[in-house]
Amino acid sequence: MGKFFDALKKSESPNKPLSPKPDAMKAGKVSPDAVDALRLDTTALQSPAEEPPFPRGGMDTRLASFLEPGSLAAESFKMLRAKLFTRNEGSRPRSIMITSPLPLDGKSTAATNLAINIAQGINEYVMLVDCDLRKPSLAGLLGLNANKGIREYLEEGTSVAPYLVKTPVKKLTLLPAGKPPQNPSELLSSEKMRRLIEEIKARYEDRYIIFDATPTQFAAETTFLASMMDGVILVVRSGKTAKDLVMEAVQNIGSNKILGLVFNASSENHRGYRYYYRYYRK
Repeated sequence: MGKFFDALKKSESPNKPLSPKPDAMKAGKVSPDAVDALRLDTTALQSPAEEPPFPRGGMDTRLASFLEPGSLAAESFKMLRAKLFTRNEGSRPRSIMITSPLPLDGKSTAATNLAINIAQGINEYVMLVDCDLRKPSLAGLLGLNANKGIREYLEEGTSVAPYLVKTPVKKLTLLPAGKPPQNPSELLSSEKMRRLIEEIKARYEDRYIIFDATPTQFAAETTFLASMMDGVILVVRSGKTAKDLVMEAVQNIGSNKILGLVFNASSENHRGYRYYYRYYRK
């Protein structure tokens, strides 16, 4: 049924299929043409099936866009950036949410790498926003200590400025999640959060804003946040995420919001491609 569905089949685990929810197959009504399958080789950014490692005194080693700008992994994010910028001529998406159907698909790493890559452009400035209040990770990935952020702003803040954090990447600013709250869904679905997103988009018209959001299967607020974005990218871990869960995520977010899918940790053999890449780099 098209390259989108063929790509999704590769993301399913042949040994451990996940049972669909009763209404999950409704997502099958989504047209394959509604989504571009943005194939992204992120083999170098694979994380084990456990809590991801965090840096001690520096950036996480999976941030290849900054630590290894000449690597194949970094080049993959340049290709992703190029696809986003050329998707609609004259109308680039400036507020982009990165999420995934399930945890440990690599969404936070992908969001940070994409933000770094865009910020490395000549005239592009980026704000990276950690909206995963349940499992905040962006400050740790960037090697930063940030104890306050969105949670504190939503509870008691009057201006977002004091919560913005400079990063080691020039032209990249971080708005951390803050300390995990007891009521993340209520905070992120609040009117104050809606006003915050509108304020950020209006005040920083020269910036791209990348939002890292909680996996769609575990948070109602992700759908609320998606409704305020120019577009959404789904990160799907190859061999782990079942097709029906991906299609359910597309349906919940809305196919008109989906910019594409990023297939992470692909097990396909890219030896030949790597050879030609090294040759070209020389």
